[in-house]
Amino acid sequence: MLESVGLAAQDQDVYRALLLHPDWDIHAIQQHLGLAEDEVRSALDRLAQLSLLRPGSGDEHFVTANPDVELKPLLERMEAELDEQRAKLARDRATVAALTAEYTSLRIHAGTQGLERLEGLDGVRVRLQELAQSATGEVRAFMPGGAMSPGALQAARPLDEDTLARGVRMQTVYLDSVRNDHATVEYATWFTARGGQARTAPSLPMRLILCDRSVAVLPVNQDASRDGAFVIHLSSVIAALNQLFDLVWERAAPLGDVPAPDCEGPSERDLALLKMLEDGLTDEGVARKLGVSIRTVRRLMADLLKRLNAQSRFQAGVEAARLGWL
Repeated sequence: MLESVGLAAQDQDVYRALLLHPDWDIHAIQQHLGLAEDEVRSALDRLAQLSLLRPGSGDEHFVTANPDVELKPLLERMEAELDEQRAKLARDRATVAALTAEYTSLRIHAGTQGLERLEGLDGVRVRLQELAQSATGEVRAFMPGGAMSPGALQAARPLDEDTLARGVRMQTVYLDSVRNDHATVEYATWFTARGGQARTAPSLPMRLILCDRSVAVLPVNQDASRDGAFVIHLSSVIAALNQLFDLVWERAAPLGDVPAPDCEGPSERDLALLKMLEDGLTDEGVARKLGVSIRTVRRLMADLLKRLNAQSRFQAGVEAARLGWL
């Protein structure tokens, strides 16, 4: 085929017809090949432009020329252009490799061995995109903070879709409070329909992303994402964080399920509330951990005190310990 020089298949058919029947005119070519007259004329024009045809002695008769003589110089020029393009591409690849080495070196030197420091939200987003695109086995995440914003959900969708389409397993744990947010539940439904797994827990220890059990991303400040993040490559730390994820994942409930109340003992949320009381968190701190309002925290605390028949939070802790809840 000679598409590279501008000749379609029917152009070549016209050339072969004239090669075999040099006395044919346009009408004869048209009848033999089953082409319309304008198609034959267009083919003849293209062949003439490449000097493969010359006008014959009679009207609408043509003389064929040797393709090797007429097209070889053109093909050689095109080959030279391709060689030049390949050389340019090789230079560009070398430049990319050098920039990549510099990029990696600067990231390593920006922190201690096995640790990268990412500055600002934009730097974190770019690095997370790189990690997701390079993941080959799995991506696991804790997503505290309550419902995700519409902008965050929109930005996450194409990246998650590409990651899942490559066969990467994705597991995400949200807070139980997102069950009340229609947009997040809708996103999780879309996510699971494409092979992802989503669960919820009453509380989460931190914001965390794990890639291929070899890289972890943690915020510098859990309460201020704009402060940047750390990318950790230390195998011992990665192993511990994956064990933590496994523990939370096993106790979390699939997002499509409705957690059943446990009348005999404490629920996961009860245990989370008691642990936060033990840690001395304020209502504001508990609200941030659970991704709910302070009003909801106070209602949950009142319900817990009622279940434990306690008059104060301190008494609730004592009673919980007596019952073996702690």
